Amino acid sequence: MKKLLLLLVFSFYFGQSAYSAGDDHVPGEIIVMLKHGEPTSRLTNSLSFVNLRVKEPIVQYMNIWLYEFDNARADEEQVLNAVRSNNSVAIAQFNHYMTQRSPVMPNDASFGQQWALNNTGQSGGTVDADIDAPEAWGLSTSGLTAAGDTIVVAIVDGGFYFNHTDLRFWKNWYEIPSNGIDDDNNGYIDDVNGWNAVSNNGTIGTDTHGSHCSGIAGARGNNSLGISGVNWNVQIMGVQGSTSSEAVALRAYGYCLKQRRVYNQTNGSKGAFVVVTSSSFGVDYGQPANYPLWCAFYDSLGNAGILSAGATANLNINIDVTGDIPTSCPSNWLITVTNTTNTDAKNSGAAYGLTTIDLGAPGTSVYSTTTASNYGNLTGTSMATPHVAGAVGFMYSVAPLAWIQAYKLNPGAYALQVKQKIMLGVDPKPSLQNITVSGGRLNLYNSAVLMQNITAVNPENNGVPAVFRLYQNYPNPFNPSTVISIDMPESGYASLKVFNSLGQEVATLIEGDIKAGSYQKVFNASGLPSGIYFYKFVTGGFSEVRKMSLIK
Repeated sequence: MKKLLLLLVFSFYFGQSAYSAGDDHVPGEIIVMLKHGEPTSRLTNSLSFVNLRVKEPIVQYMNIWLYEFDNARADEEQVLNAVRSNNSVAIAQFNHYMTQRSPVMPNDASFGQQWALNNTGQSGGTVDADIDAPEAWGLSTSGLTAAGDTIVVAIVDGGFYFNHTDLRFWKNWYEIPSNGIDDDNNGYIDDVNGWNAVSNNGTIGTDTHGSHCSGIAGARGNNSLGISGVNWNVQIMGVQGSTSSEAVALRAYGYCLKQRRVYNQTNGSKGAFVVVTSSSFGVDYGQPANYPLWCAFYDSLGNAGILSAGATANLNINIDVTGDIPTSCPSNWLITVTNTTNTDAKNSGAAYGLTTIDLGAPGTSVYSTTTASNYGNLTGTSMATPHVAGAVGFMYSVAPLAWIQAYKLNPGAYALQVKQKIMLGVDPKPSLQNITVSGGRLNLYNSAVLMQNITAVNPENNGVPAVFRLYQNYPNPFNPSTVISIDMPESGYASLKVFNSLGQEVATLIEGDIKAGSYQKVFNASGLPSGIYFYKFVTGGFSEVRKMSLIK
């Protein structure tokens, strides 16, 4: 059975009605909550001219009743206002129609092969071992924000088939192709289709892997052709930069960042509204200390409002122990992804890590776009990652207008709220418990519902942070003490504890009810031996673990 997040929201209006008569409510019916102890007759007697009468009780012990009246005798808005102004009435509203938000099934010819989006048990899979995409599409299929921004997902890969009929690629319309001039003065010549960071020009090569990742994130949906992406109408920015050297990766990210900065600076008249990058490449066993610029670039992207999804190693190794680039980079704006199967198992050839790998996503035998107009299956963390990148893009299509406006004023802080909703929305899975940060597999619908109901709280308002956050300790490595910081946006219970590599608790820094705010706690390890230690922050529905090194 599909999981349902039931969110019951009552909006009560007083004075002039915000509704207009029409087909959004049952004609001639008003729901009324009478004040405590008030009889139903007092209201009916005062509006006898429209024959107002009780139709049935709704919640009688709360004095809530359904009234009906002859709507041919008076304007419905006037009747509602008259009911609201009656001294016996606490709350009144029309009896609005509602519909069940049923899953939206696209008409794409091969959608049945996309178990990752809708698992019905095909090919021996487990029913519902998927990201609940059809349920999420009942909320939105748009590629725009509530403010009208065209959402762009940047895929950094080996190349792309730009002529694939099932893909919608971003284009830089301010650049004239092949004239050898930087027409839009963004520092890149002839970057009509994106950028080739390998050869450092605007000519991008073809690559099956890049097209496959692009289709997962954003293949055109419901177009009677091929497949559906996580997003039906998002635009894919193609950036070639997954091979060669680290300098190439930095150039690739630099292009994505430049386009978003231009968008921010010009209020959307130029550049691109890039909200996430997807990277299915890396360095096995890489240590962040040896890649400071690469790791730091995720912070630079994040501060401009761009999250990054990174694929972990296609090896059955513990990244906490072995290291990996980029998935052991400590940036808060990086979402690290491992590979799950159609039975919700972790793929036996995919890496993991309690403090380094955030979540799992479908990545085994995933059907997507390949060459020209073709399709095929591929397996790897490479396939899992664009599911997460696509989900990040989807969050912006369901976010309320007020939140989008606040995000543009403070993109770095608000982008972290998107990551938080992705993490909180996962389906918990035994195969990912204690080996990933979230302990779960991506669920697009759950996260989208959380995002749809998000409020735009200023992260800098009176010093109250916007999101729950556990920071990397500083200094690290340390001797004999280090500082651990947390952000607590809501008052309530919190726990911050330190454990050794055997899982034994060695220190309690916070435990109990605390007020909203930012906290810094000193961990003094003068009596402890050298080694790896873990610290865990738990509060409400949020839990995160990080590691640190004590060297004496």
